[in-house]
Amino acid sequence: MRKSVVCYFSFPFRRYVRVPKSLNLKEEEYVTGRQAVVEKCLKDNGIKYRQEHVPVIAVLGSGGGERAMVGLLGSLAQMGEEKLLDSITYFCGVSGSTWCMASLYEDPKWSINVAADKKKIVDRLSNGKFNISDMLEWLSEAVKDENYSLTDFWAATVVYNIIKEIDRHHLSEQQDRGPTNPYPIYTAIDKGLYEDHQTLSCWFEISPYEAGYSHVGAYVITSLFGSQFEEGELKKVVKEEDMLYLQGALCASSSEILITGSALCPAGIPPPLLSDEKQYFEDAGILLNSPYVAALRPERKVDLILSFDFSSGDPFLTVKKAADYCKEAGIPFPSVVIEPGEEKNPKDFYVFKDETKAPIVIYIPLFNTVNCEGWIEEWRKRYKTFQDPYSKEMIEDLLLVSSGNVKNNKEKILNEIKAACARLSRPPTR
Repeated sequence: MRKSVVCYFSFPFRRYVRVPKSLNLKEEEYVTGRQAVVEKCLKDNGIKYRQEHVPVIAVLGSGGGERAMVGLLGSLAQMGEEKLLDSITYFCGVSGSTWCMASLYEDPKWSINVAADKKKIVDRLSNGKFNISDMLEWLSEAVKDENYSLTDFWAATVVYNIIKEIDRHHLSEQQDRGPTNPYPIYTAIDKGLYEDHQTLSCWFEISPYEAGYSHVGAYVITSLFGSQFEEGELKKVVKEEDMLYLQGALCASSSEILITGSALCPAGIPPPLLSDEKQYFEDAGILLNSPYVAALRPERKVDLILSFDFSSGDPFLTVKKAADYCKEAGIPFPSVVIEPGEEKNPKDFYVFKDETKAPIVIYIPLFNTVNCEGWIEEWRKRYKTFQDPYSKEMIEDLLLVSSGNVKNNKEKILNEIKAACARLSRPPTR
């Protein structure tokens, strides 16, 4: 993502840029509005709660290319069928899961229309065509940009070839929508900070209202993500990139973002963000293949995380890394204990929780002993992260597997939502 992002300055607010770690006011309004949707869902499922303490639940989609896109689609569609989707406040994605997110959010009411949207997306993936003329037209516009990079080429070729769509919408267009859907958050990491071992500062998130560093507290409004700033003032307006570019950037090996630095140094801002003209961003899966960091921002006060993991290899690597990251960052996270033998043969449902302030974490690995019936390795070999686009048969089979992970565990999910509500209902300890 070769975009101008943020300029840092001594004052907490400017018209387009802000430094505080607090949530964007528009996000707070959205979440407040979403609370009414969540409350109705809880009532419909017979879950008791205190009105002043409605649980905040976040769904996380990991990376994993088309496997993640299709797997997440199947999981969400089944959540809709099981009347669980409206319990979700936040929807966070990394890498391949963002392809699914972007496709769904084309529909302003996808949470209501998820079954129909699933059918539409599956038809596009199965029967859509990679049109060279459309690809060249998109690239011919991109190459005019002075900061044209490999990210553009990756989006126009690899990503378009898989998702079969050039989505010219902009993320900021979703600002005026009501809270029908969960609040979407896309994530990446700052390559420079990551290589400099500043892993606590390198997480970057993009939502309909703003883009910036999750735990640093430095944001620019999304419609101007790409424009140049100095001392908090807008110096050059650059048009916002479309969703195809964004999907390519979030799944590219690396990309760059321009930043006009400031001579001022607010506390807690890493020096490279103040001095470097360009910042290079990478697929967040390189560091942590699921967007726990976005969900665990203290300001979001998430009580329950529902993590769908579509990673290759060790099915518990991501959640273990999340626990390690949180320990280093001083963020509450439950203990992750895996029984011997389950590293290679995971179950279809895990719950990590303790009596700390950490949220309850539901962890669902895509391929497991329940839905693969002893053929886990064969399923993994069939659905690799890097391979040609899936056939219609492969897509349908993967949808059945991923939807089964929700269908088979509906009651367990409801029980953990009840547990989160019960926690919130307890009187505060002195």
